Amino acid sequence: MDFFDALGLPAQTEIAWQDVAAAVSHASAPIIDAMIALPDPVVICGKLFRLDRYCATGVRLFLAETQDRSLTVGAEQTVTHDDRAYRLAVLHGLFQRAGFTSVIQNSDRLSWDDAPVVPMAETGQSTRLTDHLFRLMSGDPARAWRIDDAAAHLGLSSRSLQRYLLAEGGTFSVTLRQARTGIATTLLRQSDLTLAEIGFCCGYADQAHFQREFRRVTGQTPRHYRSTGGPIQALFRTAP
Repeated sequence: MDFFDALGLPAQTEIAWQDVAAAVSHASAPIIDAMIALPDPVVICGKLFRLDRYCATGVRLFLAETQDRSLTVGAEQTVTHDDRAYRLAVLHGLFQRAGFTSVIQNSDRLSWDDAPVVPMAETGQSTRLTDHLFRLMSGDPARAWRIDDAAAHLGLSSRSLQRYLLAEGGTFSVTLRQARTGIATTLLRQSDLTLAEIGFCCGYADQAHFQREFRRVTGQTPRHYRSTGGPIQALFRTAP
């Protein structure tokens, strides 16, 4: 999957970085929708940085600093000035599209006046913590969930979350795998997204990771599942 094509943009050689933010603001691309599903600047950055890895561009960025109304992006030494400028411009457009106001791009820094309220995650009424974790991750599957992030959302320490999941007969990694697979099967059946788009939108590290994990749970490759629509074993049951 090409990085710029995934964002609904022309190739880097066909668009000036100064025009990228406006293009992102109006582009029609499911990956953009997945990136801004949660209007949290740190989460949006994480998804964009993961897209570079997913597309094997060789561009590696990271958050160097975050403040209430600004952030600074760092890059590995091998990243060119142009590559960095284009990524900052993409972030600029993503923030605008997510509802951030008066976004300003200044070198490696983005700032804004107001950010949209990040909604509380609705995880249901179940008494099982595993169900709450499953619903949390299913609500934003494109996010590269880490146990400390999930624990914070659920008001627990990472250690407590692990302990409760084990007591219920599960683990964080198993629940994450099942949540991703559940979303992926729905997209394979009901959408016309490409396999690469589905893999990214479900939080997989790359296409090979998607193939491997999906087959591990379902016994089928994503392509075979889509072509046959065959039944698979029950993935997971959650309480209301």
